[in-house]
Amino acid sequence: MLSTTASKRFLDTRTLVTSSLLNSISIILTRFFAVMIPLGGLPALRLGFGQIPIAITGILFGPLAGGITGAVADLIGFMINPHGGPFFPGFTLSSILWGVVPGLFYMVIKKYKVNFNFNILNTVFILLLAFGLSNLLFSRDILSFENGKLMIQGDTMYTVLIVLSTFVVITFIVVPFIISRRFKYNNKVYDMYSIDKIIFTVTIPYIFISLGLNTLWLSIMYDKGFMIFLPGRILAGVFVIPIFSTFIYVLSKFFRYANK
Repeated sequence: MLSTTASKRFLDTRTLVTSSLLNSISIILTRFFAVMIPLGGLPALRLGFGQIPIAITGILFGPLAGGITGAVADLIGFMINPHGGPFFPGFTLSSILWGVVPGLFYMVIKKYKVNFNFNILNTVFILLLAFGLSNLLFSRDILSFENGKLMIQGDTMYTVLIVLSTFVVITFIVVPFIISRRFKYNNKVYDMYSIDKIIFTVTIPYIFISLGLNTLWLSIMYDKGFMIFLPGRILAGVFVIPIFSTFIYVLSKFFRYANK
């Protein structure tokens, strides 16, 4: 149950103005700058940055503000530009959770000043995504072993995709450790918005909301199997999580001004 303090803070003028601005940015990014990619012949994967402002709202102002921003962004956004698809309330719930989950996580972070290093957990999650992607490539015979050598079948696009994915995964594992280590030695103060916390804040919602719930909503809405949509969304996750994390981490340098 949300405290009276949290409710009062949500009604604060600064919170309302900032949340409204982030809500507007989310609608613009989702409805006008997102790309629809067909999965199984259906427009089932929307690549955009609309979740970033919603997550930021939750991080800055808590789960209540984040959840409301997510709901409003999805409902108003659908009325402005439905992308040619029907309305499905499950996606509204997902949009709400994109604000609530980061909000709850940072509510705990701020209250207890959690100083746990999340880099290990983040590495496990990104390796699971990489394993899912490699399993997909082997199951589709794009990757195979011949005479003990790894072979890539198909056109050049697959080779570029595999190389790029491998580079992203390795970079996303190594760079956060380097940044965290450098920060540890150069700064003695507690960093609420450290790179490992930001990545964890993005990874958890993506796995449970985008991979889990949204894939389920698509399978229900289009009456298709869950696994028809999942592979493409796993592939997207390898790139989306690093991109979202990088954007939020860069913007986090300005978060202190919103919280003043």
